[in-house]
Amino acid sequence: MAYCVHCGVKLGESEKKCPLCGTGVYDPAARRDTSAPRPYPVHTPEQVLKKNKDFLQLLAGLLLLAPAALCLVIDLLVSGTVTWSAYAACALALLYVAVTVPLQITRKRVYWSLAVSFLCLNAYLFLAERFSESGPWFFPIALPAISLGTALLAALIILYRVHRLNKLTLPAASLMAVGLECLAIEWLCTLQSSTALGFTWSPFVLAPCLFIALCLFFINGNRAVREEVRRRVHF
Repeated sequence: MAYCVHCGVKLGESEKKCPLCGTGVYDPAARRDTSAPRPYPVHTPEQVLKKNKDFLQLLAGLLLLAPAALCLVIDLLVSGTVTWSAYAACALALLYVAVTVPLQITRKRVYWSLAVSFLCLNAYLFLAERFSESGPWFFPIALPAISLGTALLAALIILYRVHRLNKLTLPAASLMAVGLECLAIEWLCTLQSSTALGFTWSPFVLAPCLFIALCLFFINGNRAVREEVRRRVHF
């Protein structure tokens, strides 16, 4: 014999609800159908905020298009031609690429994104050389320097993907690449200036980069030191 859990009235065996208050019959000893659908989910899925890449690209384009158009209009009204506004418009276009290209970077598109950034940066510097009329410096200096930097970055990506670089050796190799890039830039500048080949400022960048890189390589190669550093800095 069961009783109503709400008002305590004695219930008959065939009753599905209390005849006095209408409360449904609850019997803890009754068998439950586990296959029946539950009125609420057992596990709540984790809510993940997804980025709307198309909307972010459109928003970035509108935010950068307005100042670029304003600069061009002001330049045309004041000087009657396009002068300084070309630098601003090209810089904003380059900034748009810098903002939107990372949104498209995936495991399959990383090299495509790197190529787009390479082309846009070279196009901006080429236009800057043409508008500035400061002499030829794009082809002898900028293009080789950017090409070397892009090649070094692509090499780092490839080595990291084939597991030749890890959390310690990747920053070490990156520092070595920065030092070599600075050395190459100064070498290209001395060739363009037709002066005696020499290095003045780039060794001061290369030396600490190499020192830190060698320290990281040493830590990575020595297991005892690596484990001690891992425990201390939690990497």
